[in-house]
Amino acid sequence: MNKLSFKHSINCLIMSYTIMMLQALVLGVLTLLCSDANAQTSERQVDEVCRRSVDVAIVGAGPAGAYAAYRLRNQKMNIEVFEFSNRIGGRLYTSYLPNAPDLPIDFGAMRYKPDVHSTVQGLVDAFGLTREVFSEKHGKSSQTRFHLRGQSLTPEQVESGDVPFKLSPEEKANQGRLFRYYLEKLTGYNGTEVNQDILMQLKVADGRYLHRIPVNEALDMVATPDGKEFLKAIDLFDYATAPDTSFLTLLESNLGPYSGNYVVYQIKEGMSAVPQGMIRAFLNASDSHALSLNNRLVSITRNNAGDYVLTFQQTQTIDGVTNDMVKRDLTVCAKKVIVAIPKFALSALEWEPLLDGRVNEAINAVRPVVGCKVFMSFTEPWWLSNASANPSYITNSDMNFSKFFHWGRSNTSGAYVILASYADENKAMYLSNVNAQGNVISGSPNGVNRVTEALKNDLLDQLSTVYGIARKSIPEPLSAASMFWKDYPFGGSWSLWKYGYRYDDVISTVQRPSLTDDVFLVGADHARGHHVGWSEGAYVTVDRVLNLYFF
Repeated sequence: MNKLSFKHSINCLIMSYTIMMLQALVLGVLTLLCSDANAQTSERQVDEVCRRSVDVAIVGAGPAGAYAAYRLRNQKMNIEVFEFSNRIGGRLYTSYLPNAPDLPIDFGAMRYKPDVHSTVQGLVDAFGLTREVFSEKHGKSSQTRFHLRGQSLTPEQVESGDVPFKLSPEEKANQGRLFRYYLEKLTGYNGTEVNQDILMQLKVADGRYLHRIPVNEALDMVATPDGKEFLKAIDLFDYATAPDTSFLTLLESNLGPYSGNYVVYQIKEGMSAVPQGMIRAFLNASDSHALSLNNRLVSITRNNAGDYVLTFQQTQTIDGVTNDMVKRDLTVCAKKVIVAIPKFALSALEWEPLLDGRVNEAINAVRPVVGCKVFMSFTEPWWLSNASANPSYITNSDMNFSKFFHWGRSNTSGAYVILASYADENKAMYLSNVNAQGNVISGSPNGVNRVTEALKNDLLDQLSTVYGIARKSIPEPLSAASMFWKDYPFGGSWSLWKYGYRYDDVISTVQRPSLTDDVFLVGADHARGHHVGWSEGAYVTVDRVLNLYFF
């Protein structure tokens, strides 16, 4: 069965030739009798199309799928989790550079805010994980610089000093509060609190709701050309000003729960320790629970007994790259199904309700944002040395590397690790194309996490300019690894809400596309407002489904 399970096994498959022949004569069908000594019921009749039957099939072992399994673990049901690749975690993906085995690097989610991400904090506590302040990586004013239009600036200069942008007198007077200033000019709202409930009610002068206006059109109403470009530059992420983005995206990220001087944390063991802990607890809760890796969900149909027939294409993962195996498939019957896969992967799933125009529009209210991270290690922290004209732990830039972080020092080897690039959208695609050229460098893995000579040189050339240090003075990296979030099943690092849509208008359709089916969709891609793109969003969507339809 090519099935991986820590605790679960089907102890015996009893086939009685006499009984089968009798049933073939009387009923004209072939029936398999499957007995599982650990199941809550002694026998379960399974259609011949299915290899096995479960009460709940959960598709995806990322944060949403792992959390669904974790919450259902004690419900006295036979539950199986199916995962496309050979690892648990999805976009919670922790790895290590070979010369820094004590310093986890997070290719996906890397931090959280406890007072906003209460579920994450609860899971960290439940599994005895260690949280650490993300201070060195998150940055303080004295540790951070901006590199905009060829100039190196401190945060204080960005907020109130001279910047290489031609701002109007009004924009200059509001330089440190441009997001708030533009909101006031657009809508007249000057209240102290900014959240999605408030923003969704605001209208612009012509009577349209703010959320129905794309970000660039909204900015054109109130900003000068350079004021608009300055706002984009200090927002740091390209996706926030993409043509299909709502202006609310910028406002929520810069004025809402994630704005201001707040403390963020990382998990010492790496972010993937959370879904791994949930799956471990799920499997330990019952011998009837199971985990099957390397299975891609192809289709969902329904049989005459009313069960859902899930057809999986079995896959194999080599060097982090997962592909279909030749002529290998698996069919499973389930009473209920929780589909916890990214929005991008839904487009490849064959299930009739997904063809409905209303459902399709609701699902497409968001789109994936391509993102990437590139880590490198060095013998010395040249970005902080006296040779650098602009030493800093963090640099935010309008160049293609976008964001740079000093990641830390390995206590094992003494190597210094950097997040050399954290980029999205066009910048990420540019770097991906560069990484497709040339040979893999020494100290880099093959496959999905590779770094080529071309990418290494491109990034170090950019960083040389930003840090004001001669390129020849930068040593060769000891090791490097990358992740480009653009391919199946993810399609991106996170998702954004397009303009013209409201979470409250689409979430019911997204999570239960067919009111006559017990098939549910969960995941951070359709989370509410500021939770999109954070693992907390995945957990919130699971809670909504389980509370409505399972408990």
